[in-house]
Amino acid sequence: MEFFIFLCFMSFVSFAVAFLAYGLVIRLMGTTSSASRYSQIILVPIAIIGYDFLTITAPAEYRYVIGGLPMLLLGLMLLYYRFGKGGSMYDAPAPSEIKKVSKKSLKHQAKKNKVK
Repeated sequence: MEFFIFLCFMSFVSFAVAFLAYGLVIRLMGTTSSASRYSQIILVPIAIIGYDFLTITAPAEYRYVIGGLPMLLLGLMLLYYRFGKGGSMYDAPAPSEIKKVSKKSLKHQAKKNKVK
């Protein structure tokens, strides 16, 4: 039973490390260059395998602590983006509010306002 729990735990650790590594590559290299694409393909799996190896080879008392660090960091990042930046997804304008107004409709609106 303990092996199954550890296996599930390592799945969450791998996801958290992948998310953090991908975000770091995107943050440092951007999204448009080919170097960024190759870095995503190479560095993210290396980070996952390396951190999983570090977690598995740690002493039994510290495995869950070491494995929990990326999940804790991911949770802190999510809390920062939710509360620290002062915005939420509900504050964003609706897609219909973002719609660009064409020059033709502005002219039509101006004519309409002149007539009244």
